[in-house]
Amino acid sequence: MTLRLDITLLSERYDAGGGEDPRAVEWPPHPARVFAALRAVAGEDELGPLEELERLAPPVIHASRAETRRSRGYVVTNVRDNKGGHQIYPARTSGFRQRTSTLPEDARVQFDWPDGDALPDGTVAALDRLARRVPYLGRSTSSATLAFSRVGEPTPLPGLTTYEPTVGRSPLSIRVPYPGYLDELNALYREDQPAWQAAGPRARRFYREVGAAETSDESSEEISAVDDFDSPYPDLVILRFEELRPSGHLVSIFTEALRRKVMGQTEDPLPPALHGHGTPGLPHVAYLGLPFVGNEHADGQLMALAVAVPGLEHDERLRILRGILGEDPEREISLRVSGFRQEFKLRYASDETRPFTSTIERWTDPARTWATATPLVLDRYPKDGDLAAAVAESFVNAGLPEPREVEVSREPMLYGAVRLKPQELPKRCHGRLYTHARVAFDRPVRGPILAGAGRYFGVGLFAPEYEEEQQ
Repeated sequence: MTLRLDITLLSERYDAGGGEDPRAVEWPPHPARVFAALRAVAGEDELGPLEELERLAPPVIHASRAETRRSRGYVVTNVRDNKGGHQIYPARTSGFRQRTSTLPEDARVQFDWPDGDALPDGTVAALDRLARRVPYLGRSTSSATLAFSRVGEPTPLPGLTTYEPTVGRSPLSIRVPYPGYLDELNALYREDQPAWQAAGPRARRFYREVGAAETSDESSEEISAVDDFDSPYPDLVILRFEELRPSGHLVSIFTEALRRKVMGQTEDPLPPALHGHGTPGLPHVAYLGLPFVGNEHADGQLMALAVAVPGLEHDERLRILRGILGEDPEREISLRVSGFRQEFKLRYASDETRPFTSTIERWTDPARTWATATPLVLDRYPKDGDLAAAVAESFVNAGLPEPREVEVSREPMLYGAVRLKPQELPKRCHGRLYTHARVAFDRPVRGPILAGAGRYFGVGLFAPEYEEEQQ
């Protein structure tokens, strides 16, 4: 028996931003948002069924086509101020926001969990009781009714399109709950923090329309047959350049400026993972420049900056995320860079799928072959002259698998990969030997892939290489 959730949008509209970026459009409704709504109405003695629900595989989604409308205006915010600021809601403030509304052809949406037959009848009944208490999804303007049930034959309603999780890459990225998601939401609530901070790469799954072609750098059978190796960095926060985009050879200047800004915005005492002192052998926060690489038109310009955050305890991770994005992820970030008079404007927009260089998927998709986007600085000088062995050693030192094959080159091996002069390396890497490289592993490895002596400061970044990109 399949576990099914039926959703009806009573106002025949869905007002919800795309998770981390409220300006983006979310359609179909994301299972992680529904899960958060269930948690919002659950008492402390009703969390057991949600713990079971988050352990299920991502559901199949049935939803109709929809059109989007955007509007701008002042809305009530969650920010409180003793002086008030809003005429209707005391001690609340208002802010100017762009809002998105989705108008579906059919107001009904269905989620199907094929492995939901493992849940006891009592759990399904408890989930249904919670669902019937949920007043709306997204913003309060999109009222909804929800109901759980079991169905023998999971046939969707006529006119709905079916979307299913996919192994390959897809333009449709959807947030889903995962084991531990409930704990993340509870901790964020205790800290009076928004739920979007629990929706990092772990919550992202690609979906595709059933019947659409699936794309992947590996066959689905091949990827599923071998376990991926996960990067030491489960969180990758990408900040896109809004206007001016610097040349790739300036990467170390910009990553150093970003490092100063994040450390200056993080409340004291700074987490050890942020400054890197006193944590020998453990990965710490890395600052990256993301160049346009990988196709024949690539020019190596920095499309975005990024912060890679290693696996940490919740409180430490949360403090670092606040230091990167502040309390309001919608705000524009201004970055002052040494040698430039003007400020550079950055924006956090995790749900935007273009340009591809500025997406999490570009740098985290599992692949067996990876090549340098910025040169790798060797951890040691190879006395025997064996650069390939020194590159392989740098991977092991970074907590990554030892590559099966290593190819090195003075010249970039990807279109658009950054060329650096010795003086353009990060200051900590001056005088060290550096090289471009291509590595191959025995199994798919998930990014971001950072290796070498400069991996925390903008060099040693690898990009997954697909067959059509190889020169």
